[in-house]
Amino acid sequence: MMKEQLEAIRKSALEAIAGTKAAAELDALRVKYLGKKGELTAVLKLMGSLSAEERPVMGQMANEVRAAVEKAVEAQSAILEKAAEFSTLRADCVEWRIDCFEGAKDLPAIVHCAAKLRVALKDKLLLFTFRTKTEGGKAALAHEEYLHFIRTVLATDCADLIDIEFFTAGAELPALIEEAHTAGAAVVCSSHDFHKTPPRAELVSRMVAMQQAGANLPKLAVMPQSRADVLELLAATAEMADRHPETPIITMSMGALGAVSRLSGEALGSAMTFANPGQASAPGQVSLDIVNEVLDALHL
Repeated sequence: MMKEQLEAIRKSALEAIAGTKAAAELDALRVKYLGKKGELTAVLKLMGSLSAEERPVMGQMANEVRAAVEKAVEAQSAILEKAAEFSTLRADCVEWRIDCFEGAKDLPAIVHCAAKLRVALKDKLLLFTFRTKTEGGKAALAHEEYLHFIRTVLATDCADLIDIEFFTAGAELPALIEEAHTAGAAVVCSSHDFHKTPPRAELVSRMVAMQQAGANLPKLAVMPQSRADVLELLAATAEMADRHPETPIITMSMGALGAVSRLSGEALGSAMTFANPGQASAPGQVSLDIVNEVLDALHL
């Protein structure tokens, strides 16, 4: 009987915590389940009715339930706090790098978190990105898993933009882009090369292919091995802006050597740059304050 009660408390608490959208709700749930008059405390008061053999078993289970609820409250509090902080940043869009999320492969957790972020960020655009390991991200997904992830995010109706990797999507790219547009999300179609900078013709060809597949924002991020590589990326950016202006594009040269491209892109045709508000998610990413200052100075 007590085992079933504890399991019910764990299930109910974790589901309720995952659905909170404000700190006050979260605190109320903490009191409801863990407070002096909370549900877990009420069950623990029944320990005296158990046999000597049952008490240590149920005691351990109760401790595990408490720990699970406390961990969930802590994680949820961090999400809500960070989202509230980001809502005040001087940025047009916030990217959620889901591959960095503790529950990166837990689709129900992603759905719950997406709803909270959407509310907390208010009018800011929200970009959903799962950067796969092959493209420099933190986690690996099989092809079918990646497709399922994209479709799960689209079903939340929380994404203003969604990142779809050019090579990871493969032949499914046009269909995924069409699904995103039907769901009301713009598509950032991305390609990352952490080892080199391909020739300008290849860079341009890849972005044109993204346009032809229906992407709203083709995106390229490449790693320079020389100053000439940075110029190659910027030249490809200018060529796209001048000769293929059908869509805006996003380009960047990564690492310390390529950081200048993150700051001067607008002048050469890149419509968006990525900055860090405290912790970089890619090599060469510049802090948000510096990016805003430079963009203001260079604004055309």
